[in-house]
Amino acid sequence: MLGLGWPTDGCPLYLFIAFIPLLYVENYLNHSLFYILLFSFITFLTWNAISTQWLSYAKRTNGTFAIEAYLIPVFFNSFFMSIIFSFYSWIKRHVKDKRIGYVFLVCLWISFEKMHLEWELSWPWLNLGNGFANRTEWIQWYEYTGILGGSIWIWIVNIGLTESIIKYQNEKDIFSLYKKIFFNIGIIFFMILISNFIYVKYKGNQYERTANVLILQPNIDPYNQKYSISTNKLVSKLKRLIDQKISKESMIIIAPETMFPNKIQIKNISSNKIISVFKDYLKKKSPNTVFITGVELITLHHNNKDKNEISVPIFSKKKKEMQWIDIFNSVIQIGTNENIEFHHKSKLVPAVETFPYKKIFSPILGNILLNFGGTVMELGKENHPSVFQYPYLGIKIAPIICYESVFGEYVSNFFRKENVELMVIITNDGWWGVSQGHKQHMYYARIRAIENRKCVARSANTGISCFINETGEIISYIPYGKEGFLYDKIYLNKKKTFYIKHGDFLSKISLLTTTIILLYTITYNIYDQITKKNWMNKFKF
Repeated sequence: MLGLGWPTDGCPLYLFIAFIPLLYVENYLNHSLFYILLFSFITFLTWNAISTQWLSYAKRTNGTFAIEAYLIPVFFNSFFMSIIFSFYSWIKRHVKDKRIGYVFLVCLWISFEKMHLEWELSWPWLNLGNGFANRTEWIQWYEYTGILGGSIWIWIVNIGLTESIIKYQNEKDIFSLYKKIFFNIGIIFFMILISNFIYVKYKGNQYERTANVLILQPNIDPYNQKYSISTNKLVSKLKRLIDQKISKESMIIIAPETMFPNKIQIKNISSNKIISVFKDYLKKKSPNTVFITGVELITLHHNNKDKNEISVPIFSKKKKEMQWIDIFNSVIQIGTNENIEFHHKSKLVPAVETFPYKKIFSPILGNILLNFGGTVMELGKENHPSVFQYPYLGIKIAPIICYESVFGEYVSNFFRKENVELMVIITNDGWWGVSQGHKQHMYYARIRAIENRKCVARSANTGISCFINETGEIISYIPYGKEGFLYDKIYLNKKKTFYIKHGDFLSKISLLTTTIILLYTITYNIYDQITKKNWMNKFKF
């Protein structure tokens, strides 16, 4: 049911009943942690396997399917989830009030989802709140809670319905059963009603400030074309797409992630041949236009002392000396002025762009963790979000690269300190073929639009490129596997939502509650054991 309820084709109503079998079984097996761990692992393994089956489409650089890219995250994520559920079961067994156990489950799960957004093994793809990405009319209140609010919603309804069934079995009161079932169904419809109220109210807002945005979808096969097609052909393809819509009017043009196969040195970025070509092109065609595109930027270190942990040694044939190189998955903004703005990707894909906990796993796994994009080198990252300035209209732009768009609070950080008015997402989802992967990724961008109440301009190499408005609605799009462009006047606003200001505040409340319940349980059980021991000693003959 969890798999059938997951975007993009799933019905999220399944999510409200999907945990009932597991919660029911746990209630009657709460003295056997082994079986609870086993059944919960089977549950989460099935969910992970169905919902992220598209990971199996990944290929190695030699063209063979890399099944480990599917099996490893599916297995480990299922294992982590089952550990969380088993830990809840243990706590529930040691507290007097079962309701405290349920509160612990919800708070522990939210803390786990937050951890999945922050640690090196981050894989928040299946955080429960993402399950409503294809029903944005239900979750307009995400501008206050983010996806963690959706996760809490799912758990509350599942727990409520499970308790209704258990209580009916114990008391055989059919009236009480119906009352509790309708109450929990009411929770579902109440939150949807609130969402629709927010939606109607928000639709009344009109913003006079707009920007002309042109999105490009070149549709280049990342496996067979990306590293074989010449740079000149790529430039010609992009120019041909731009020429169909460019004018003297100011415009923001957006191309996908890692658009060019050649790496560009940050030190000499202004004089780079590709950048110079587009500068001259814009001066001739539209002087008040900027071009935002994905590139791989590099930094060379000539001194061993200057290198970083991720720096890779290379031998320079020209200088006949050893150097060290850092590679970044970046986005740059090219205009007619000399200043080239860039932002390095901060949220790197584990086992693809970064080696999580390298010192621990590298001796065990060796090179099994490959970058399926064509290199086995770790990428560098940026610690703080960088905002682009569109100088001609004074617009600030949040440049989001691929996987970064899955991280709610990280994206909101772009808007917290700066008056950013537009969200740009560049990505290349062609690695996963015609699967649910590229669809889910695009749908998650709709959640970012709601959380921040910002329009999204999304450029994807093979699709789906689209415009998304502040309520998460897709205004227009180019289907997967089709070359083309999109042009529209996009509304801008400097509004700072509650979520922008406060981020994942629910995770802080959950962590505090989890800690309190855990300390209470440990203290209570120690006190109980001491009391029993003293009682036995008192009556010992």
